[in-house]
Formats: sequence, structure tokens, C-alpha cells
Amino acid sequence: MKLISQSCFVMEVRGSGRHLLGNENYSWREERESVLTDNDGSSLVVDRLCDQCRGQNTAVTCFYLDFAARKEQSLTNILGSLLRQVVGGMERVPEDITEVFEEQKKAIGGRGPRLPDIVKMLQTITSSLRTFVCIDALDECAASHRVKLLNSLQQIIEKSPRTRILIIGRPHVRAEIEKRLTGRVISISVGPSKDDIMEHLRLRLDEDETPDAMDESLEAEILEKIPEKISEMYVESIIPGTLPHTQSANKYASRFLLVSLNIDAILHESTISRRREKLSTMTNGLELGDVYGATIERIKAQGGDKSTLGMAALMWISHAERPLRAEELCHALAVGLGSTDFDVGSVPSIPTLVNCCQGLITVDKEASTVRLTHFTLQEYLSAHPDIFSKPHSVMAEICLTYLNSQSVKALSADPSPDTRNAPFLEYCSAYWGVHAKRQLSDYGRSLALELLKEDYGQISTRSLIAQVKYFPISLFRTLSPFSGLHCASFFGIVEVVASLIEMECYDTNEEDFSGCGSLGWAAQNGHQGVVEILLARGETNPDKPDYYWGQTPLSHAAENGHEGVVKMLLVREEVNPDRPDNDGRTPLSFAASNGHSGVVKILLGREEVNPDRPDNSDQTPLSHAAETGHEGVVKMLLVREEVNPDRPDNDGRTPLSFAASNGHSGVVKILLGREEVNPDRPDFMGLTPLSHAAGNGHEGVVKILLGQEETNPDKPDYWDRTPLWWAAWNGREGVVKILLGREEVNPRQAR
Repeated sequence: MKLISQSCFVMEVRGSGRHLLGNENYSWREERESVLTDNDGSSLVVDRLCDQCRGQNTAVTCFYLDFAARKEQSLTNILGSLLRQVVGGMERVPEDITEVFEEQKKAIGGRGPRLPDIVKMLQTITSSLRTFVCIDALDECAASHRVKLLNSLQQIIEKSPRTRILIIGRPHVRAEIEKRLTGRVISISVGPSKDDIMEHLRLRLDEDETPDAMDESLEAEILEKIPEKISEMYVESIIPGTLPHTQSANKYASRFLLVSLNIDAILHESTISRRREKLSTMTNGLELGDVYGATIERIKAQGGDKSTLGMAALMWISHAERPLRAEELCHALAVGLGSTDFDVGSVPSIPTLVNCCQGLITVDKEASTVRLTHFTLQEYLSAHPDIFSKPHSVMAEICLTYLNSQSVKALSADPSPDTRNAPFLEYCSAYWGVHAKRQLSDYGRSLALELLKEDYGQISTRSLIAQVKYFPISLFRTLSPFSGLHCASFFGIVEVVASLIEMECYDTNEEDFSGCGSLGWAAQNGHQGVVEILLARGETNPDKPDYYWGQTPLSHAAENGHEGVVKMLLVREEVNPDRPDNDGRTPLSFAASNGHSGVVKILLGREEVNPDRPDNSDQTPLSHAAETGHEGVVKMLLVREEVNPDRPDNDGRTPLSFAASNGHSGVVKILLGREEVNPDRPDFMGLTPLSHAAGNGHEGVVKILLGQEETNPDKPDYWDRTPLWWAAWNGREGVVKILLGREEVNPRQAR
């Protein structure tokens, strides 16, 4: 069987994966180990674990990272998926987890748990339930997400000694894994044997759809010449509590993908002579890039509309803002530029597209998305931008043509629209402007103005807003007004915004359904060009807050780290750089919480900004920065004399309490370096920073706090629960051992 996994190119045939499962270091299931990774047999490992763990109190979870989906695969989505898999297999969901989800529902419009909550829930569950976690193709994860993902996995391992984590990736991420995961790291390079290649080739030859174009001599040549090219992969194992160790990896030629493309190209030919010629060409030094180039040339040389379909499909898959579902891609390819309506009869089938693309695309059946066969093809296409002519301009025109079609306009007029027959609507609504901002032709501009000349379509607004921000559900019944100027400002399309303003039919201060103006949308998305145009209009109020959150354009820009926009707004005298929102949070508070040090520096340079101003919960910018672990921002704030490093909030929690609770050891060390900070100060429930750190299993922070003379390691809270009690109650074995090593700690107090 040929299998292409979601995140990496894998050929699985009978016996594939035996190199991993039979390796002497593959004892991952045993108690002494906790993590395994592989690229050759990840699905086999998961299947085997599921079979062996059936009927036991064990959870098996996995997540497949995809280069094409790196924007959607945020850290919250990745860990949230693992959490859902673990909880989904439990007979009864723990009450504390249910409470977290119920609490989030109370937020405006409802929202999912935050990252710290997800990590804590995973720590709680995995500490009492043996868990296997498979992270496939770590190298395809966005670099910024990868660091945080590994740090989060380290936190889980630290508190859950029975958890085993499988990490799969190419060799270049090995050093990062060893650095972030403080445990024993075993690297195993696993590659398919020549027998695996041979068996795969025999299976492909058996599936030959043109058997008359094959004879015994040619088949023998194929089986002799192609198997010399195979792929390389490696496996890493991390075991908590032991020193890093790396096993030297055997080196294999990274050519399994090349083998597959070669045999596909050969079998695509229709005669024995042409197949033998193709085999000869491919075995005379062609590398992967050469094969991609040759395959694309074959796509272009196809007769009829196959060439157009094949190249258009490659363009959409390689340039789309997110992975496209199969039906979305098919409908995108059916849109006729210049047409006023959508012709369902022009929608191609997926098998047709796969055939037109000569094996360069595949359908992920589980996710129902269409993708390139391998991320190296994405890299090849990116390195050869001349393959497609102005792709984003074309994609914007197609999206706009679809949204302007009679069928979509009919949906907008329907108070209860049924969008099942418009699968391309969601993507077009959310991303037409993204493509247009990158490349916009005169024709695309005219299509955009046609769409935006009146209030942006109701159905398009609903689809757009639902994908980008949480709003009260009641708003979705009206979502009006959301003008064309609001929409163009949201996407940051300078040419369209300028054209709409020239029409003089828009009030730049007009509020949309959420109470946000055009400037607010442009500011929060960092569109400096649009901000400049809007500020040039004398009637534009640069400090107008929105209705539901009370955030000004400056507050939105600061929250999202848009330094350029922040500087532009602060030039205006009307802008109050310290204006609080409905929750009492200032621009500095948002910037500090999100770690935007550049914005923090700019705001601290303004005399009007109070660096220690508390919000409605009495949390200061320092408290927010400490809670989220942004060391650089914490240092910047502590330089200011006005900042109280030990100021409690409404619950009596100090910056140190928040940092300790979330395991931010760097911030804890910085705060403890200040004489004003009391390392043993309890909150209004009597919990000290040590109690918070112990309960959440942060061993590093516990050791740091115990190194302070003022810290009482056995101090009870208002329920007479000591740090040891909290650690024991939450199953934090490592912390329990540390605390029991202190003479002052009474183990009876924890009962």
C-alpha cells in the first residue's frame, strides 16, 4: 500500500517500519522511557500502541503538522487537539476541566481555553493517566510555534513522568529538541531497506493501468536501476530525569520521494519505448528539483484543458492562505473570470485533478484537504516564482468573481441562507482581501469596488467575521453596518480604500456592528498605508474607542505589536496614550501582556503613560507581563521607579505569584532580585508563590523559591493546605520529593 501522511512523505509497504519497531532502542513503551519519534513508521507506531494499549488505562494521541497549514496550526490548536483526544477517550470528563470550558463560555461570544489552561489540563490528566503523544513532522511547524510547543511538552513531561512523547522530524531540529526537552534524547536514523523499495515498486507495477506497455525486460530494468535511491529519517527519544544522549545515525540517501515520482512518471508513458527512454533519463543524475521541473513541463504539455486545470490546481494549493478542502479547490477551478454567475457544471472531480497534476498533489482523506505530495515541492515552487504569473492577483480576481456572482448575492438576500452548495464562500470571504493586498490588477480593483460599493454583503460579512474574531452571537443576526470601507480597511488594501474615499460616500468615523471604525480595523491589523490615508482625512477621530471593548485604535495596535502604527497614532495630539478600555486595560497593559517590547519601549517614552496603572482587576502591566513570562518586558518595566514590583491585584496575587504559578523561572529570578518583593507573600486565599508553583508542578520554580530564606516551605493557606498538600493532591511527584527533602516540611500536614 502506498501511504502519504499528512505531514511528511512516507511510503509504507508490507514490513515497512520494521527498522524502527525492531530497533534495540525502541523500548519506548517501557516504564524507563517516555518519548519516541519516527518518520518512516509513525502511523505503524500509533496503530501498534492502540492495539497493545486496548483495554488499559492508557491514552494514545497524535498530531500531524503540515507546512501548508502552519498558519492555522497554532500552539493552542495543536495542544487543544491533543487534549480533546485524551478527554474524548475518558468515560467521565474531570470536573476541573469542565469548569475551565464553562468559564470560557462566559466570555463575550464564548471562546476556547487559553494556552496556559490547556497545558495545565494536560498536566493534570497525564499525571494520572498513562499517555502516549505523537507529534509528526516537527520540522514543518512554524519556528516560533516550535519553540513554544517544545517548552509546553517539557512542562507536561516534567509533571507527568508516565507520559511518552513521539517526536518526528528531519535531523536539523534535533539540536532544538535536545535543548528544549531536558531529558535523555536518543536519535535513531531510520530508512527503508532495498527490499522495501523493491516491494513498493512491485506493487506499483502490479497496479499499472497500461500493462500492454510493459514487458519482462523493462520491468527487470526498473527493479534494478531505481532502488538505489532511498529516503532518510531519524527517531528521537526523550526520557525525563536523565542526561541528553544522542545515538549516532546511519546515513541513507534521501531519495524515496524521488523513487516514487520516477515510477509514477514512467508508468504515465503509454509505450514500452517511451517508458524505457523515461527510465534512462531519470537514472542519469536527475535530482529531486529536476524531477519536479520535468513533471511540471509534462503537466503543461497535456492536451485540452488538462494543462490549465493542473497548473491552476498547483497554483491554488501552493499559494492558498490555508489548506483547501477538496470541494473548495474544485469550485475555485470552476470559476470563470468575467462570468456573472457560477456554473456548477464546470466543477471538475478530484480524480481528474489528481490525474492532471501528474502525481504532484494528493488528497488527505482524514482532513478532506488537497495538498502537495511533499513540502519540498512547496519549497521548489517558492524558489521558482516565475512558474505562475501573478498568482495572488489571479486568486483575488477569482474570489471576487465568486462573491459577485448571482448565486452568492442570492444567499445574502436570504435571512436564513443555506451555504452547503457554496463551499468556496468561506475561503473567498476571509481571504480575497489578503490576496488582493499582495497583488491587485486593475480588473481586480474594479471587482472589489463592485463588491464594496454598497454595504459589504451580509453573507460575506458573516463568514468573514466568524473566522477572525469573537463577537456576541446576537450580532450575527444583523452584522450591519459593515461597509465597504470597513472591509477594505480590515484587509489593508490601499488602492481600494483610496478609491472608496474618493467616492465621498463614506464617513470614516462610521461604526460597524461591533462599534469599531475603519481606523480601528486598519490599526489592529497593522495596515500602515490605510492608517495614513484615514488619518489624512480631517474628520477622522484617531482616538475613538469601539463600543464592545472600549479599545482605541492605539490600544488595538499596541495589543498586536504594530510598532509602525503605534508611532503614527502617537503623532496625533488627540490620541491619549494611556486611555483605558472597558476593562481598565491601557495600551501599555496589552503590549506588556503580549510581550511586544518594541511597543512597550515606545509607550514608556511618553510622559502621560503610567507604567504602574492597574486595570479593573488591579493587575498592572508588570503583573500581566510576569503572568505571561515575558522577561524582556519585565526588565523594562522594573527600570521605572513608579513600578511596584510586589503590587497585589484584587485577589492579592503579586507579579511573583503569577510568574511562579505559570512556571516562568526567568521572571521569578528577576523579581526575586528586587528587595521589595516578598517571596512568601500569600494571596487572599492564603496561597504563597510556592504553593502555586508546587500545585502546578513547576520544579524549577520550587527550587528557586526554596532558596530564599524568607520562604516557609510548609506554610498553610486558609484551608490549612500546604505546598506539599497541593503538590501531592495534583500528583506532582517531583515537587513532592523536593519538599520532603526539607526538614521544615511536615508530611502529616499533607494528608
